[in-house]
Amino acid sequence: MPPPPAAPVTGAAAVPAIPLSRRLIRPVDWLNEALLVALALALGALACLGFAQVVARYAFQQPLTWSEEVIRYALIWMVFLGIGVGVRKGMLASVEIVTQMAPAPLARVLAWVVLLVSAVFWLVLLVYGIAILENVEGMNSGALEMPMSAVYLAVPVGAALALLNTIVAAIDPPAPSLEGAIE
Repeated sequence: MPPPPAAPVTGAAAVPAIPLSRRLIRPVDWLNEALLVALALALGALACLGFAQVVARYAFQQPLTWSEEVIRYALIWMVFLGIGVGVRKGMLASVEIVTQMAPAPLARVLAWVVLLVSAVFWLVLLVYGIAILENVEGMNSGALEMPMSAVYLAVPVGAALALLNTIVAAIDPPAPSLEGAIE
């Protein structure tokens, strides 16, 4: 018996529907990729700035008074921006032997407990990061005279990105970092 005829396609060619979870995850993954590129470029620029500081200090006896502060504050921002990417890719330090040695049902429960504890931690960091911003309002850095709130803003921004990536990791878990289970 021949298969039933396919329903006619009207308008544009039919495009397979993308699941809702994937539509929510894709923008976060794009943001993470953009952040990785920006962080890599920033790290290269900071390495060049550090080299310029050494040359200025020892070759010309005229240190750059602002470079160390720029490097310090940029590294703070880079760490907090990179935390979310690390969460999403499963690159943060963890004790995987516990989940690998546990039976599968217990391992799933442990994975959810870890995600929940992580989400609570990021949420607490976000709330306290916002509170810190209020405490440093009006303060300026030493060499650059920039507002310290610009530096401390890294805490709530990084915590928000990490929380978002923790939620995405709950929906679409990263691949295990170890190649095989411990036997």
